[in-house]
Amino acid sequence: MKKKLGTALDEDVITELKVLAAKEDRKLSQLIEEALRQYLKRKQGRVVKKTEGSLKTSPQVVQAVLEEEEFHAT
Repeated sequence: MKKKLGTALDEDVITELKVLAAKEDRKLSQLIEEALRQYLKRKQGRVVKKTEGSLKTSPQVVQAVLEEEEFHAT
């Protein structure tokens, strides 16, 4: 089921999207939906869904990993 969504985007982005949609003979909404689906798919790949076991390590190693990785607590 499709549902309308209102949002504000940079005019240059909208223009580029419209040009690409015309070149590909597609609707603007199709391009935006495809881009959002790809974004969500990439983000889902970064989340651990199930842990099979544990790894024993020192707090220093954990801290080093957290410092080198982009980490967002929710």
